[in-house]
Amino acid sequence: MKTTVFLKNSFTATDQRLNTLDSRVDLLEQRLTEGTGSRLEAVIAELRLELNEKDQDLLENDVEVTNLPEENGENPMHLILSVASKLGVDLHESDVVSAERVGARNRWSRAPGDSGEGAGAGAGRPRPLVVRLTRRALKDQLTAAARVRRGATSADLGQSSAPRPFYVNERLTKLNRNLFRQVREAGRSQSWKYTWTKKGRIYARKGQDTPRQWIRTFDDISRVFGVQSK
Repeated sequence: MKTTVFLKNSFTATDQRLNTLDSRVDLLEQRLTEGTGSRLEAVIAELRLELNEKDQDLLENDVEVTNLPEENGENPMHLILSVASKLGVDLHESDVVSAERVGARNRWSRAPGDSGEGAGAGAGRPRPLVVRLTRRALKDQLTAAARVRRGATSADLGQSSAPRPFYVNERLTKLNRNLFRQVREAGRSQSWKYTWTKKGRIYARKGQDTPRQWIRTFDDISRVFGVQSK
């Protein structure tokens, strides 16, 4: 319990520092609007990048479980413990700071009868299950186990919905999710073999014996793959 309180206080303090940084960026943007020079454009871009990387640091203990059937009245804590058990990871309730579905509710999360269908029977994808753990090592264990057991399904998790394959990945900021999506698309179009994330950073490698490329910005997509970002 003390560890959980400490982590929550730490995240609150970091949020305050990020708000200060965000205010600095807003001030610089105002000066740029007033015409104080193009040099500020580079400064603002760098500050935005720094802010995004600090936002990503806040998620260093987070995982995101996607495509996991969502049912009315489900227990997110029970779900992540069941997922971990299926992946062969020893995870306890005391290891979990929080677990919740994120995003707008959809047909997956409606009670039976809301749309003439049972809970979990709707079309489309269920909302991701976002989990914050007490230690990054636990996050690394879960994501590594998910890679080893690629193709694992929701069977035997105590759900009434038809089994679906689920995926466990480290959680990314909104900007990094978009960036990683475009990196994957560019990699496929240029026949690059590997694109992945590690500790919130996005990497690509053309082949087994080629150097990895760290991709921080959308401009890097053009530099690395020779194609324009969208």
